[in-house]
Amino acid sequence: MVTGAGQINDPDINEIVSQLPLVHQNSPDTIMWRHPSGQFSVKSATELIQPPKDRVVWHGLLQGRYKIPRHNFILWLAILEKLSTLDKHWISRGDNGCVLCDGQYVESHDHLFFNCLYTRRCLQIVQRQVRFHWPLSGWQQCIKWASKRWRYEHLINAASRALLAALVYYIWIERNNRKFTATSSAAEYVARRVIEEVWLRILSDKFIPSLQTRTLYRIWKIAWPIGL
Repeated sequence: MVTGAGQINDPDINEIVSQLPLVHQNSPDTIMWRHPSGQFSVKSATELIQPPKDRVVWHGLLQGRYKIPRHNFILWLAILEKLSTLDKHWISRGDNGCVLCDGQYVESHDHLFFNCLYTRRCLQIVQRQVRFHWPLSGWQQCIKWASKRWRYEHLINAASRALLAALVYYIWIERNNRKFTATSSAAEYVARRVIEEVWLRILSDKFIPSLQTRTLYRIWKIAWPIGL
């Protein structure tokens, strides 16, 4: 309750108000930009509105010279577990079985990548064709493993990151085809698409003769240019 004199008729509130610093009415106002730099800029304003967060451990999985943007977008959603998998109750409406293995298990990120019988077969076919290591564990544990294993800018690491993104992308495409168009493809076809896409991306990159390039070409069965 505020009295006619502008006083608050509440002893608890008055006690709090009495502890507030006094405003010096006879002093000129001072403009302060409350940013560590003390200088106004669009960047500092953005950082004040939305403080920068620590860099996530998996950021390197979305980088590299062989990255394909549409693949990386789906991989990014998968890492965050934001794909519309059927384990989310507001999506499934009671039917949450994985369409890739005939509904034997609940469709989740952990299941799709790569504990599903179908997606594991895709992974195994890729592994037989090129050197690609992937642990069979929970999805987030595998992401942490890959983030550490492929963190250096080696061409083979870049190819491994591109392979992971392509696998996740084409598995999600196959999942959507089965769910929404009632069409399906064999695991061999999906694996071949994955390998072909990354293979073409490697070939489209600028050729730089080096030991790394020679090793990568040998793994991917790419012919080494004559005379080099």
